[in-house]
Parts: sequence; structure tokens; C-alpha cells
Amino acid sequence: MVHNVNIIHRDYHSGNILISNDFSSTLCDLGISKSAMGHDEEIYGIIPYIAPEILKRQNYTIASDIYGFGMIMWELMTGRRPFWDHDHDTDLIIKICDGFRPPIVTNAPEGYVELMQRCWHSDPNKRPTATELRKKIVIMKNNEPEYYCDGITKIVKSPDIGPVKSINPGAIYKSRSLSEMIKSAESTRSLESIDSEISNNKFEDNLTINDNDYLTKEIELDIDNDTSFGDSKDDDYVTEEINFDI
Repeated sequence: MVHNVNIIHRDYHSGNILISNDFSSTLCDLGISKSAMGHDEEIYGIIPYIAPEILKRQNYTIASDIYGFGMIMWELMTGRRPFWDHDHDTDLIIKICDGFRPPIVTNAPEGYVELMQRCWHSDPNKRPTATELRKKIVIMKNNEPEYYCDGITKIVKSPDIGPVKSINPGAIYKSRSLSEMIKSAESTRSLESIDSEISNNKFEDNLTINDNDYLTKEIELDIDNDTSFGDSKDDDYVTEEINFDI
């Protein structure tokens, strides 16, 4: 495996996997693969398979490939490509960076969905390694009864799985340069973050003003009460003193 020699594929998607007649698979198109120690600002690929940290213009890591594998797992589970019904544009990039993932819509072997979700975790450090993936998949395969047994996991017929007749015209499943689009998404996210911070500050300022108004009114009320009480007592005292002198 390329990860064993510290190589990152950097364009890991289902279109770069060849399946033979005996169902063995071969990873191809290593044209933009680089050493895990190398850095390159150019981002090239298919948006749904690109890890969110890359869409945030961070460096590629081995965990970035694992994210793409998680999307391939979803594709195998549903028979559809991830985000087939969305435009592959700046808006989708922003959503992915904010945690947007394909829906879990069907049953699968025990542990499959959990493993898939670990692969596309937003935190690269929480994704499994390729070695761990292989071990987990072998365990799932060994736990799955043979096809002729009644206990095999059955696919439930659903409109949410299986090939679709047509996809969104804006869904582009061809590797392309995404650097400019990602820069645009980054600028938009920064502006949204600033707007959100301004709104939060305004909300906190309003709370402070309301609290101050409440304290002011409370103090005024206390002063009025104290004044009324004091005046009444003093008047009574003076009246009694005058009566006594007379």
C-alpha cells in the first residue's frame, strides 16, 4: 500500500480504483501522489472526496486519503456517488468544512457505518489508518455469513439506494483544479465568521445594557423606599417631642 512507504495519493476516489474479474482492486492514477513530507499549494480532485482540512487549505496527510475512502464506503453502501444531488461549488465546500456529510440511509454489516463515519471524521487524528481499516474490514467479512446462508445482511429496497437515472448537472466527478474555488470559500467563511462575531457582540452588549437598566431601577426603588421610611419615622419623632414639651 502507498501509505506503507509514506506516500499520499491526494486524489483518492472511486474513479481511480480498478476492479478485476475476481473482484480484486488496484489503485491507479498516481500522477499527483507525493511524499507525506512534501507540500504543494495546488489542490486537485473531486470535491466530495476531498477532506475538509484540505478544503481549509491545510497540508495533505495520509489521513486525507482515508477521508476519501470513507466516501467510497458510502458509495458502495448506497450505489450512488456522494453529493450526487448537489452542485459541486463553493457552497458545498463551505458545508463540508462545517461538517456536512452524506446521509446514512440503509442497513449495512455490523460496524460498517461506524467505520465509515470514522473515516470521514472532521478531525484527521480520529480517522483510522489504512492498516486498521484493513483489519476491521477483514473482521466484518469473516463475521458475515456466506451468501447462501439465511443470515447474510440483506439490502432493503428503498428509493434512497441504487443508481439514479440522472444527477445534478452541477455535480462534477472529474478531477480538476480547485485552488481558486477553495480560496473563495475560505474568504466567504471568514466573512461569515466576522458577521457572526459582530452579532454575538451586539447580543452581549444588549444583555449588559438591560442588566444595567435593571440595576438602575432597583437602586432607584431602594432609594425611594429608604427615603419614604426615613421621613415617616422622623415626622413621628418630632411630633412626639413637641407634644412632650407642651
